[in-house]
Amino acid sequence: MSNTTETTNNTTTPIIFLDTVGRTIMALPDASSDDSVLTVKNPVVIMVGGDNSGKMSVQLFPLFFREFLADKNADVTFSYKKDSITLSNIEAIDFRLQAQYSQMFSKTNSFVAPEQQQQPQQATEQKVVNLFDE
Repeated sequence: MSNTTETTNNTTTPIIFLDTVGRTIMALPDASSDDSVLTVKNPVVIMVGGDNSGKMSVQLFPLFFREFLADKNADVTFSYKKDSITLSNIEAIDFRLQAQYSQMFSKTNSFVAPEQQQQPQQATEQKVVNLFDE
C-alpha cells in the first residue's frame, strides 16, 4: 500500500490500519511519514456494533476530541511505528464512511462552547393561570 495521499475532487482518501491493540483506525496520511513511522492526521476508531434485530451500525470515534484543543479547528496528528501496526491494502472506501469522516473534521463544523451557544429568548413577564377558582 502506498503511503502517499490520493486526491480526488479535492478530497483526500483516508487510510485504514490496525493499531497495537487491534483497533481499526482510519486517518489521513501525513507527509512527514517515513520508512519506520506512519504519521496520520485526525485518526478515528471505527466501531461496528449490532442490535437484537440483526442490524449493524458503524460509528467513528476520534482518538482525541478536538473540543479539548485550544484551536478547535486544528488537526490532531499521531505517529505510529510501522513495525507495530498492520497496514491494510484498502484503496477505496465506501463514500458514506468517507463522508462521515470528512464531516467530523470539517472546519465549518467547529465546536461551539455551551456558554457561547445562543439561548432562546424567555418572556420577561409570564401570565399566571389559576387552575381553580377560589
